[in-house]
Amino acid sequence: MTMLRKFLGLSAVVVACGGSGANQPQPTLASATASASAAPITADTLEKDPLALFPSGALGMFAIDTKAFYASQSAGPAAAQLVEKYFPIGAECGFSPSKDLDHVTGGFYSMQGADVLATLSGRFDDAKIAAAAQAKTQLHMGGVVVASQYAGRTMYTVADAGFTVLSPHLVLAGTKTTIKRALERIADRKLAHDAPAWMLQTIATPNAAAALAVDTKGMPLTSLTGGFPLKGTDGMTAVRLLANFQAPGMNVAGAATYSDEAHAKAGADGLKALSSSTAFTVLTSAVGVTLKDIVITPAQSDAQISFKVDDSSLKNLFMRLPAAIGQ
Repeated sequence: MTMLRKFLGLSAVVVACGGSGANQPQPTLASATASASAAPITADTLEKDPLALFPSGALGMFAIDTKAFYASQSAGPAAAQLVEKYFPIGAECGFSPSKDLDHVTGGFYSMQGADVLATLSGRFDDAKIAAAAQAKTQLHMGGVVVASQYAGRTMYTVADAGFTVLSPHLVLAGTKTTIKRALERIADRKLAHDAPAWMLQTIATPNAAAALAVDTKGMPLTSLTGGFPLKGTDGMTAVRLLANFQAPGMNVAGAATYSDEAHAKAGADGLKALSSSTAFTVLTSAVGVTLKDIVITPAQSDAQISFKVDDSSLKNLFMRLPAAIGQ
């Protein structure tokens, strides 16, 4: 849970809903085709292709259309309240996350521990943020923003997390190590789509309210359960999930990919057993979520997955999320 806590300290909300190769699940996706360039790096360049900021080695990536969450009748009010309370900067920096934050894209890394990098798209007032840092303004979540220079950019940090305003519409956020790596890419004029292509394709899926892609070889699901074994994960190499808002609340679909068809068949059976187990019911009840219409079907080297989360469960999730992550 350490990685999740670190990102939530930056963006306030991650919605729960690797490997590579031809056997990865292939939803309809936007192409990821950037290459290194010696051309000047402008704000417009960064805003048009923030995925080029992410270095290689991502263990997982996610994307959240925050406007879709705010617009949702089920999750909207609770999501807005959550980000206003837990986003690290607010009115003291001329920022309202429920009004000014439109989209979040992020990646999980293990560079010097549990590291996170995210790009935040919206509206940001660099002058007000700089003034708050200069005045040592106390943030509403505690702590003081400290400004420093790195690779020709101003980096604002609070403890081991920080952010850099790249333009009035784009902020780079994360742990210090990942921010510095991204800023070096800009300074060296070597922007490229170096994160795993299948992850980039997943999170670039059009019209998805949320997307998640995890390399479960590099970051096994048991790492999120304290080592507790999970049925259906033997031979699993990747997980992809996409979510949107449609009745009865949120619909999630995706696939778990396995090393071969035999593992996929056994994995699908294991995931079915897991989803109907008492332990799973207790876990989902603890965060106030009920998953409905769970369908898990083996298909070659994949286990295709779909389920629904109704309105009341979404509201419970957002209300209980801070306690679940220890906030």
